[in-house]
Amino acid sequence: MDRPIGVFDSGIGGLNVLHKCAALLKNESFIYLADYAAMPFGEKSEDEVRRIAVKNAERLVEMNCKAIVVACNTATAVGIEEIRRLFPNIISIGLEPAVKPCVSELTGGYAVALVTPATAKSRRFNELMSVYGDNTVAVRCPSLAKSIEDNIFSLENIRAEVYDILSGYRGAEAVVLGCSHYSYISNMIKDYYGGKVKIYDGADALALNLKRRLEWEYLISDCAERSIRFYSTKRKFGQ
Repeated sequence: MDRPIGVFDSGIGGLNVLHKCAALLKNESFIYLADYAAMPFGEKSEDEVRRIAVKNAERLVEMNCKAIVVACNTATAVGIEEIRRLFPNIISIGLEPAVKPCVSELTGGYAVALVTPATAKSRRFNELMSVYGDNTVAVRCPSLAKSIEDNIFSLENIRAEVYDILSGYRGAEAVVLGCSHYSYISNMIKDYYGGKVKIYDGADALALNLKRRLEWEYLISDCAERSIRFYSTKRKFGQ
């Protein structure tokens, strides 16, 4: 099957997800859509995020994608169910905070889940926390995703902001990255804890889930050559 897999996020955050998926699915073609016009998702209302998520899914469906990867925790938490309802014949996989595996591996301490305000308020995330979130503190991080986006080539500029967020949780044993953008500061988080904290990112589980779904639907590509195309809204990708 030669149709591409569509991946979307508000900016560069989802590139980590794209990398994980492309590394696991070596014969698949991908389309990456960065919705800069709506950046950041995590500070908007649920209705607005849901509308944005559906619009991006529509764009990818129009580009003949066989699967949609929602490479954003906020868009997944708020919009994945609506995407699946509107496009029942398209595989839709979302990025979710790795709270469950994190908690299962705690050795007596507690975990911190860094999330956007919109994710923190969402029903989906709160249900996840109520079932699996024992010994986990959800920490809202207003503006952090945008700070990462704006300083992607000079992340040292936001070290103080990251450390300030973590300052109330010095005793944490693990940190869950609840936004795709946060993968870019994982080393900074480790630095804060002196390398003694474990980082959990849902991108690996997403890639595995995508592979299983494609296999189940007999949609795995066997093409010798593939392409990875990049698109964005509002401005040229990478600027």
